[in-house]
Amino acid sequence: MLSLEELRGVVRGKVLISEPMSDHTTIGVGGPADFFVEPVDRDDLCRAVTFFRRHRLPCLVLGRGSNLLVHDDGVRGAVIAASGALCGYRIRRDGLVASAGEPLSLLAARSFEAGLGGIEMLQGIPGTLGGALVMNAGAWGQQMSDVVVSVDVFDGDRVRTLKRDAIGFAYRCSGLDDTVVLGAALRLRHLSEADVRERTAAREEAMRRRKATQPLSWPNAGSIFRNPLPGESPDGLGAGAMIEQCGLKGLGVGGAVISDVHANMIINTGGATASDVMELIHRAREAVSSRFGVMLELEVMLAGFENACC
Repeated sequence: MLSLEELRGVVRGKVLISEPMSDHTTIGVGGPADFFVEPVDRDDLCRAVTFFRRHRLPCLVLGRGSNLLVHDDGVRGAVIAASGALCGYRIRRDGLVASAGEPLSLLAARSFEAGLGGIEMLQGIPGTLGGALVMNAGAWGQQMSDVVVSVDVFDGDRVRTLKRDAIGFAYRCSGLDDTVVLGAALRLRHLSEADVRERTAAREEAMRRRKATQPLSWPNAGSIFRNPLPGESPDGLGAGAMIEQCGLKGLGVGGAVISDVHANMIINTGGATASDVMELIHRAREAVSSRFGVMLELEVMLAGFENACC
């Protein structure tokens, strides 16, 4: 039986018991984690991961909780909050090197200010670099796999550097799920003055549209479903468009509501539970499957609903 004293003897950072995950997810739902660890640096994080593995306890490494739905009963084992431990970035002549806990929005903004292009259109994505790499985040014609040179990961035993071709990137997924992402090197391109003017206008338009078409004032977990690939849906409809055509905008269960601004986002209007959110997910899936013959795949990650081990 793992004791709190034993864990605190290994980890230098903060260790909490039965910490509510509703305080650590952007949608604001989720029950307690048995152990919640906030390492002080990369070495501390790796020690924590190794410790839980040796005790055969599952652990979930958490970024900013922006693409995550945690079960109402919480998470067995441990949640390790990585953002504070994996900090720092360096802009280079041809790109940047950054730790996985850095906000993607910050890296997108700083690299663009330095005259580098490749991730500038991803500034509106609210997660960390690590989360963006794991899910191969993308928007407005850009995605992480297009700029990755290498990714540093911890597999529970040692730190390894994976080259891009060894990662297995695909649409909104990667082969990084079973590792702890520590950081990455990205190759970006130099922008001419004309490029900067054009990309500045494009970024401003993207941010304007994001504010107009997403419920940013409400707690949410981002897009719930992945958009189907070309040819997988009638007329190339995205997940949100199909859910909207099923008449589900504004549908609520408890405190959870399918946004009337963006049908592929579920908001917490107050007191929502993970069960409320899952019920809306099931209803949306069934309606889209019945009307369009498309089975929507989740983009949001689940914790506590199934084993999620580091």
